[in-house]
Amino acid sequence: MNDINKRLQDEKNKISERLEEKRESVRAMRERIKKRNKRTVQIISLIAVLLVLAVATVASIPLVKAFGSQDGLDALQEQLASYKGIWGAVVFVLIQALQVVIAVIPPIQIVGGLLFGWFIGGILSFGGTVLGTLCIFILVKRFGRPLVEAFVNEKHLTKYKFLQDERKLTIILMILYLIPGIPKDVISYIVPLTKIKRRDFFMYVMPCRLPSIMMSTVLGSNVGDGNLRVAIGIVIAAAVIGIVGFIFKEPLLAKLGRRKKSS
Repeated sequence: MNDINKRLQDEKNKISERLEEKRESVRAMRERIKKRNKRTVQIISLIAVLLVLAVATVASIPLVKAFGSQDGLDALQEQLASYKGIWGAVVFVLIQALQVVIAVIPPIQIVGGLLFGWFIGGILSFGGTVLGTLCIFILVKRFGRPLVEAFVNEKHLTKYKFLQDERKLTIILMILYLIPGIPKDVISYIVPLTKIKRRDFFMYVMPCRLPSIMMSTVLGSNVGDGNLRVAIGIVIAAAVIGIVGFIFKEPLLAKLGRRKKSS
């Protein structure tokens, strides 16, 4: 009997070892797929960023030359005025959408205020932000977590893990999107993995991006009009708001994380 039990135990151990080897193999394969997907997305993103930078560099050469003379400045003003048409607005919206999808591109809302005025520039910036976020939603729903892991580092995925099963998720996201210093574009990649409905997100959460967008376009508009005092005041106000957001951001995230664990 003891021999039979020993053989059975040995067989169980062998089966367990084989299962563990298979699990390790599956984990290793998933890790390879994850790295491959991340590398592919990074290459595509790098190419897109380099193309944008190349276009921006070529486009900025006349801008640099224009500052050398009064005639150049007059020509520059006429050129800026030409961008205020429908095609200029369309291109700006697409660039703004690209900025949301590829978060390494600097925010361009200030340029929107400079070219189109604070109100129209704000509306166009918000439209581009909504378009870019919608593209992220569609891509994440299609490709799932591997796409998110390609764009978002593990630190952010861990920090915002509480969003996965938060009951009052819409309200929490509205608060997060209103706080300066919170990486909204990063969260936009994580949100499609949560339980929030797309309709609720775009109806209630996305409008919370308007205050920061409008502040940027107001700044750009005043810079374009030569109202440097107002522009400096906006920069100071933004800095103060940013400092306050920086101070309260981490305690709030820590509190939300503890709340998730306790629930």
